[in-house]
Amino acid sequence: MEYCINYIESLQSIVELCDRLKEDTVRNYYNKDYYKTHPGFCYYPHYRKRFDLLRGIAEICDMFGVKHLEESKNTLRGHIQKLNDPAHLSEKSKFEENITCVKNIFQVAESEIRERLFILNPTETKRLDESIHCYLEGCNNSTVAMAVCAIEYRLLALMKSTQPKEMQLDEMTLGQLMSEYLNNKEKYRNIIPKRHEPLLELCNTYKIFSVHPEKETIPRPITITVLSSTLGFLLDPERPK
Repeated sequence: MEYCINYIESLQSIVELCDRLKEDTVRNYYNKDYYKTHPGFCYYPHYRKRFDLLRGIAEICDMFGVKHLEESKNTLRGHIQKLNDPAHLSEKSKFEENITCVKNIFQVAESEIRERLFILNPTETKRLDESIHCYLEGCNNSTVAMAVCAIEYRLLALMKSTQPKEMQLDEMTLGQLMSEYLNNKEKYRNIIPKRHEPLLELCNTYKIFSVHPEKETIPRPITITVLSSTLGFLLDPERPK
């Protein structure tokens, strides 16, 4: 697996990803009856290249704030699990049924997914991709570190949008940026919605644990909270204009 997979970019074309996985699998394994002599083809690199990306996106789909994905998460995971099980790949019809169901779930949410992800700029996308990759690999500290980096980038951009002449903002740490904003909210036109203010303190606290030689380690529940809250902040449809 590559170090940084483009989860955000792939999510925007997830329906196409499902179609390509279906077409390639049918052509390479079912049409040639290859699956009869190699029932474990789902473990082969050619299959896994697209499947692992699809599985990763499904694992975190409920964090993107898209209602249909939140409601369909368990169903989606069930179909994904079957696409990774030779027992459910013994027949072409079973494979096609499961991959089609996965595609349909994402297709219903496709327009909202694109609308949400359109908010992100390239730097935020790159940092989120790394955070998501680390999360799926079980690397809690790295997940939090990269998620906080994405928040820091957005916070700085928002503050500079209201005070473009405040050059010292570029030199501030996240903690300093946060204090500057919270102590001078009117100066920055209250550009951060109040519901996201607790996230700033949470991230500043756990960034210290994630990148400094502290004794504390970041547990999985906190990692999930930070990543999901980060996505909630960055993908907020009621974001400041």
